[in-house]
Amino acid sequence: MTTTTRLDLPLMAPEQAQKHVTHNEALLLLDAIVQLRLAEIGRDDPPDNPDEGASYGIGDAPTGAWAGHDGAVASWTLGGWRFATPVEGWLAWDADAGRVCFYRDGDWTGVLDQVDRVGIGGVADDINRLMVRSEAALFTAVQDAEGGSGDVRLTLNKEASGDSATVLFQTGFSGRAEIGLAGNDDFAFKTSADGSDFATALTLTAEGFVRFDQMMGSAVSFPVVADGVLTVTTSYAVPAPETGTSDEIDTITGGFDGAMLIATGTMGTTLTFRDGIGNLKLGGDRELAAFKDSLMLVRRGPHWIELSFRDND
Repeated sequence: MTTTTRLDLPLMAPEQAQKHVTHNEALLLLDAIVQLRLAEIGRDDPPDNPDEGASYGIGDAPTGAWAGHDGAVASWTLGGWRFATPVEGWLAWDADAGRVCFYRDGDWTGVLDQVDRVGIGGVADDINRLMVRSEAALFTAVQDAEGGSGDVRLTLNKEASGDSATVLFQTGFSGRAEIGLAGNDDFAFKTSADGSDFATALTLTAEGFVRFDQMMGSAVSFPVVADGVLTVTTSYAVPAPETGTSDEIDTITGGFDGAMLIATGTMGTTLTFRDGIGNLKLGGDRELAAFKDSLMLVRRGPHWIELSFRDND
């Protein structure tokens, strides 16, 4: 064995003459590769006037005095080049790029490049590759005076339309609200009381339309009263009497908590919404007897509560 295993330093042989030569060569190699500082990485041609002790990470097609030493570390000492072959795990300061690098798979890579996961204040895992435990986080733009544009943008990119790109808000690690592109290309606002069942409250379609999903549906419907009960499935309804040209409504079924309903009249019929008889909470009995008459309600629990009434006779 004439060299060390890890750093390939020359060893002195028993009864060797001029031991100082071998010893000094080992010291020169140690001086070059310990606390390694690379002036450049990937360079193929030796500099004309290198500084004493300067080291370089040689590229894949070296020329001149570096020929045949592709991928090695070249160090200029005592008027000549000395070469060391880096091994997996070596660390170096890349002076040209201003970063710490490590040697892996035949290349020098920045320690923050292509990392599998990052945990700040906690432990990242295979799913949550970035984990941050903090009371606040700040993203700020690079100002124009600093060479930036002054803009700042956070991008969430999904692979296909059927995938999701969303932001999830949780309480005790249980989802309560979610916004974004959830399974399609419409921007949706969703809420949940238990973290499992989510209801879509508002949708901004890809075409630029706004849909209030809590209003059940945007299409107009023409439900018929049955024994004083009006069953609704859309947010805009034009009720019709069960028989004849007039009827009374004391109960509304359908919808869900928070749903909104706009009921309008039609010429030739009279619909009277009765306050307090069934599940209606109104400012009094409300009569729709003309085309422009309208009653707006919201469902809270089992009741439908009046928001506004217009008698436009």
